[in-house]
Amino acid sequence: MTERKVAVVTGGSSGLGLATARELAGRGYDLVLSSREPQSAAEGIRLNYDVRVKDVAGSIAEPGLAERLAAASEGLGGATALLLNHGGPPVKPIMTLTDEDWTDAFKTMVTGPLRVMRALMPQLQANPTGRVLAISSFTVKSPFAGIGLSNSLRAALVNALKTTALELGPDGILVNALAPGYVETNRIREWNDSYARQENTDVEDIRARTLETIPLRRYGTPEGYARLAAFLLSEDNDYVSGQQIVYDGGLVVAN
Repeated sequence: MTERKVAVVTGGSSGLGLATARELAGRGYDLVLSSREPQSAAEGIRLNYDVRVKDVAGSIAEPGLAERLAAASEGLGGATALLLNHGGPPVKPIMTLTDEDWTDAFKTMVTGPLRVMRALMPQLQANPTGRVLAISSFTVKSPFAGIGLSNSLRAALVNALKTTALELGPDGILVNALAPGYVETNRIREWNDSYARQENTDVEDIRARTLETIPLRRYGTPEGYARLAAFLLSEDNDYVSGQQIVYDGGLVVAN
Protein backbone atom coordinates (compact mmCIF):
# COMPACT_ATOMS: atom_id res chain seq x y z
CA MET A 1 0.00 0.00 0.00
CA THR A 2 1.18 3.48 -0.79
CA GLU A 3 1.69 6.10 1.92
CA ARG A 4 -0.45 8.52 -0.07
CA LYS A 5 -3.98 9.13 1.19
CA VAL A 6 -6.71 7.91 -1.12
CA ALA A 7 -10.41 8.67 -0.65
CA VAL A 8 -13.29 7.08 -2.52
CA VAL A 9 -16.27 9.44 -2.74
CA THR A 10 -19.63 8.30 -4.07
CA GLY A 11 -22.23 10.88 -5.02
CA GLY A 12 -19.31 13.23 -5.45
CA SER A 13 -20.30 15.50 -8.32
CA SER A 14 -22.51 17.96 -6.43
CA GLY A 15 -23.67 19.15 -3.03
CA LEU A 16 -22.08 17.82 0.14
CA GLY A 17 -20.28 15.03 -1.69
CA LEU A 18 -18.47 17.45 -3.99
CA ALA A 19 -17.75 19.88 -1.15
CA THR A 20 -16.15 17.06 0.85
CA ALA A 21 -14.20 15.82 -2.16
CA ARG A 22 -12.75 19.30 -2.64
CA GLU A 23 -11.86 19.57 1.04
CA LEU A 24 -10.11 16.20 0.93
CA ALA A 25 -8.23 17.21 -2.22
CA GLY A 26 -7.11 20.37 -0.44
CA ARG A 27 -5.71 18.14 2.29
CA GLY A 28 -3.72 16.11 -0.24
CA TYR A 29 -6.00 13.12 -0.80
CA ASP A 30 -6.00 11.42 -4.17
CA LEU A 31 -9.59 10.73 -5.16
CA VAL A 32 -11.83 8.19 -6.79
CA LEU A 33 -14.88 10.30 -7.59
CA SER A 34 -18.12 8.60 -8.52
CA SER A 35 -21.62 9.64 -9.59
CA ARG A 36 -23.77 9.18 -12.62
CA GLU A 37 -21.79 11.93 -14.39
CA PRO A 38 -18.58 12.62 -12.44
CA GLN A 39 -16.37 13.82 -15.28
CA SER A 40 -16.89 17.57 -14.94
CA ALA A 41 -16.46 17.60 -11.16
CA ALA A 42 -13.36 15.40 -11.42
CA GLU A 43 -11.80 17.67 -14.04
CA GLY A 44 -12.46 20.72 -11.86
CA ILE A 45 -10.61 19.10 -8.97
CA ARG A 46 -7.71 18.10 -11.20
CA LEU A 47 -7.36 21.68 -12.39
CA ASN A 48 -7.43 23.21 -8.93
CA TYR A 49 -5.61 20.72 -6.70
CA ASP A 50 -2.32 18.87 -6.96
CA VAL A 51 -3.84 15.40 -6.58
CA ARG A 52 -4.69 12.44 -8.76
CA VAL A 53 -8.37 11.94 -9.55
CA LYS A 54 -10.06 8.96 -11.16
CA ASP A 55 -13.72 9.31 -12.12
CA VAL A 56 -15.99 6.27 -12.16
CA ALA A 57 -19.45 6.78 -13.64
CA GLY A 58 -22.43 4.89 -12.28
CA SER A 59 -25.24 4.77 -9.78
CA ILE A 60 -24.52 3.37 -6.34
CA ALA A 61 -27.51 1.08 -6.89
CA GLU A 62 -25.68 -0.67 -9.76
CA PRO A 63 -24.24 -4.03 -8.63
CA GLY A 64 -21.11 -3.59 -10.75
CA LEU A 65 -20.10 -0.17 -9.41
CA ALA A 66 -18.52 -1.47 -6.21
CA GLU A 67 -15.88 -3.54 -7.97
CA ARG A 68 -15.09 -0.72 -10.39
CA LEU A 69 -14.50 1.61 -7.45
CA ALA A 70 -12.29 -0.96 -5.73
CA ALA A 71 -10.23 -1.42 -8.88
CA ALA A 72 -9.83 2.33 -9.36
CA SER A 73 -8.69 2.93 -5.78
CA GLU A 74 -6.35 -0.06 -5.93
CA GLY A 75 -4.76 1.61 -8.94
CA LEU A 76 -4.02 4.66 -6.80
CA GLY A 77 -2.48 2.56 -4.05
CA GLY A 78 -5.50 1.50 -2.05
CA ALA A 79 -8.29 3.37 -0.27
CA THR A 80 -7.64 4.94 3.13
CA ALA A 81 -11.04 6.66 3.37
CA LEU A 82 -14.55 6.05 2.03
CA LEU A 83 -17.34 8.62 1.86
CA LEU A 84 -20.74 7.06 1.15
CA ASN A 85 -23.23 9.42 -0.44
CA HIS A 86 -26.11 9.21 -2.89
CA GLY A 87 -29.04 11.22 -4.17
CA GLY A 88 -32.11 11.61 -1.98
CA PRO A 89 -35.28 9.58 -2.57
CA PRO A 90 -38.64 11.05 -3.68
CA VAL A 91 -40.29 13.46 -1.24
CA LYS A 92 -43.70 11.84 -0.75
CA PRO A 93 -46.10 11.19 2.16
CA ILE A 94 -45.59 7.68 3.50
CA MET A 95 -49.07 6.40 2.65
CA THR A 96 -48.54 7.27 -1.02
CA LEU A 97 -45.39 5.13 -1.31
CA THR A 98 -45.62 1.94 -3.34
CA ASP A 99 -43.72 -1.33 -2.96
CA GLU A 100 -41.67 -0.26 -5.97
CA ASP A 101 -40.80 3.05 -4.28
CA TRP A 102 -39.46 1.19 -1.25
CA THR A 103 -37.57 -1.40 -3.29
CA ASP A 104 -35.90 1.15 -5.57
CA ALA A 105 -34.92 3.42 -2.67
CA PHE A 106 -33.55 0.48 -0.65
CA LYS A 107 -31.18 -0.41 -3.49
CA THR A 108 -29.79 3.13 -3.52
CA MET A 109 -29.80 3.94 0.18
CA VAL A 110 -28.91 0.64 1.87
CA THR A 111 -27.84 -2.21 -0.41
CA GLY A 112 -25.65 -0.06 -2.65
CA PRO A 113 -23.64 1.71 0.07
CA LEU A 114 -23.10 -1.54 1.98
CA ARG A 115 -21.95 -3.29 -1.21
CA VAL A 116 -19.44 -0.52 -1.86
CA MET A 117 -18.17 -0.68 1.71
CA ARG A 118 -17.70 -4.47 1.47
CA ALA A 119 -15.74 -4.10 -1.76
CA LEU A 120 -13.45 -1.42 -0.30
CA MET A 121 -13.01 -2.93 3.17
CA PRO A 122 -9.96 -5.12 2.37
CA GLN A 123 -8.10 -1.98 1.27
CA LEU A 124 -9.25 -0.01 4.32
CA GLN A 125 -8.23 -2.85 6.64
CA ALA A 126 -4.78 -2.93 5.05
CA ASN A 127 -4.26 0.70 6.03
CA PRO A 128 -3.69 1.83 9.64
CA THR A 129 -6.03 4.80 9.19
CA GLY A 130 -9.03 3.19 7.46
CA ARG A 131 -12.08 5.42 7.83
CA VAL A 132 -15.69 5.23 6.60
CA LEU A 133 -18.24 8.04 6.72
CA ALA A 134 -21.78 8.21 5.38
CA ILE A 135 -23.68 11.39 4.61
CA SER A 136 -26.90 10.95 6.55
CA SER A 137 -29.64 13.32 7.75
CA PHE A 138 -30.81 14.85 11.01
CA THR A 139 -34.21 13.27 10.30
CA VAL A 140 -32.80 9.92 11.43
CA LYS A 141 -32.93 11.40 14.93
CA SER A 142 -35.98 13.61 14.38
CA PRO A 143 -38.17 12.32 11.52
CA PHE A 144 -40.13 14.74 9.36
CA ALA A 145 -43.52 14.16 7.82
CA GLY A 146 -43.56 13.72 4.07
CA ILE A 147 -40.17 11.99 3.69
CA GLY A 148 -40.83 8.44 4.84
CA LEU A 149 -38.26 6.87 2.53
CA SER A 150 -35.46 9.10 3.77
CA ASN A 151 -36.43 8.80 7.45
CA SER A 152 -36.62 5.02 7.33
CA LEU A 153 -33.81 3.97 5.02
CA ARG A 154 -31.20 6.41 6.29
CA ALA A 155 -31.85 5.00 9.75
CA ALA A 156 -31.31 1.48 8.39
CA LEU A 157 -27.94 2.45 6.92
CA VAL A 158 -26.83 4.30 10.06
CA ASN A 159 -27.52 1.25 12.22
CA ALA A 160 -25.73 -1.02 9.76
CA LEU A 161 -22.72 1.29 9.99
CA LYS A 162 -22.85 1.31 13.78
CA THR A 163 -22.80 -2.48 13.66
CA THR A 164 -19.79 -2.32 11.34
CA ALA A 165 -18.03 -0.04 13.83
CA LEU A 166 -18.57 -2.66 16.55
CA GLU A 167 -17.43 -5.58 14.43
CA LEU A 168 -14.43 -3.97 12.73
CA GLY A 169 -13.21 -1.75 15.54
CA PRO A 170 -10.61 -4.38 16.48
CA ASP A 171 -9.15 -3.92 12.98
CA GLY A 172 -8.74 -0.20 13.61
CA ILE A 173 -11.59 0.79 11.26
CA LEU A 174 -13.51 3.90 12.35
CA VAL A 175 -17.04 4.18 10.96
CA ASN A 176 -19.42 7.12 11.40
CA ALA A 177 -22.31 9.02 9.85
CA LEU A 178 -22.44 12.79 9.59
CA ALA A 179 -25.96 14.16 9.46
CA PRO A 180 -26.57 17.59 7.96
CA GLY A 181 -29.43 19.70 9.17
CA TYR A 182 -30.48 22.57 6.95
CA VAL A 183 -27.42 23.06 4.76
CA GLU A 184 -27.73 25.28 1.70
CA THR A 185 -27.81 22.65 -1.06
CA ASN A 186 -30.11 21.76 -3.94
CA ARG A 187 -31.63 19.00 -1.80
CA ILE A 188 -32.84 21.52 0.79
CA ARG A 189 -34.25 23.68 -1.97
CA GLU A 190 -36.13 20.61 -3.28
CA TRP A 191 -37.52 20.03 0.23
CA ASN A 192 -38.70 23.62 0.51
CA ASP A 193 -40.30 23.53 -2.93
CA SER A 194 -42.08 20.26 -2.12
CA TYR A 195 -43.44 21.49 1.20
CA ALA A 196 -44.56 24.74 -0.42
CA ARG A 197 -46.54 22.77 -3.01
CA GLN A 198 -48.01 20.44 -0.37
CA GLU A 199 -49.14 23.40 1.76
CA ASN A 200 -50.04 25.67 -1.16
CA THR A 201 -47.83 28.44 0.17
CA ASP A 202 -44.82 30.46 -0.93
CA VAL A 203 -41.38 28.87 -0.74
CA GLU A 204 -40.02 31.92 1.08
CA ASP A 205 -42.59 31.34 3.83
CA ILE A 206 -41.28 27.79 4.20
CA ARG A 207 -37.69 29.06 4.37
CA ALA A 208 -38.54 31.69 6.99
CA ARG A 209 -40.40 29.12 9.07
CA THR A 210 -37.43 26.77 8.82
CA LEU A 211 -34.97 29.40 10.03
CA GLU A 212 -37.12 29.99 13.10
CA THR A 213 -36.53 26.37 14.15
CA ILE A 214 -32.72 26.64 13.99
CA PRO A 215 -31.13 28.11 17.14
CA LEU A 216 -28.37 29.75 15.07
CA ARG A 217 -31.03 31.23 12.73
CA ARG A 218 -29.08 30.43 9.59
CA TYR A 219 -28.47 27.56 7.23
CA GLY A 220 -25.22 25.64 7.34
CA THR A 221 -22.74 25.69 4.48
CA PRO A 222 -21.43 22.80 2.38
CA GLU A 223 -17.89 24.00 3.17
CA GLY A 224 -18.48 23.86 6.92
CA TYR A 225 -19.94 20.38 6.62
CA ALA A 226 -16.99 19.30 4.47
CA ARG A 227 -14.43 20.39 7.06
CA LEU A 228 -16.06 18.21 9.71
CA ALA A 229 -16.44 15.31 7.27
CA ALA A 230 -12.77 15.52 6.29
CA PHE A 231 -11.75 15.41 9.94
CA LEU A 232 -13.82 12.26 10.56
CA LEU A 233 -12.26 10.63 7.47
CA SER A 234 -8.69 11.53 8.39
CA GLU A 235 -6.04 10.24 10.76
CA ASP A 236 -6.76 13.28 12.94
CA ASN A 237 -9.84 11.37 14.03
CA ASP A 238 -8.29 8.74 16.25
CA TYR A 239 -11.19 7.76 18.56
CA VAL A 240 -14.62 8.76 17.19
CA SER A 241 -16.47 5.73 15.85
CA GLY A 242 -19.96 4.26 15.78
CA GLN A 243 -21.58 7.68 15.90
CA GLN A 244 -24.07 9.74 13.97
CA ILE A 245 -22.94 13.32 14.45
CA VAL A 246 -25.23 16.19 13.48
CA TYR A 247 -24.12 19.37 11.73
CA ASP A 248 -27.30 21.30 12.30
CA GLY A 249 -26.85 24.59 14.16
CA GLY A 250 -28.44 23.13 17.30
CA LEU A 251 -31.63 22.03 15.52
CA VAL A 252 -31.69 18.59 17.16
CA VAL A 253 -30.65 18.57 20.82
CA ALA A 254 -30.33 15.03 22.16
CA ASN A 255 -29.27 13.60 25.53
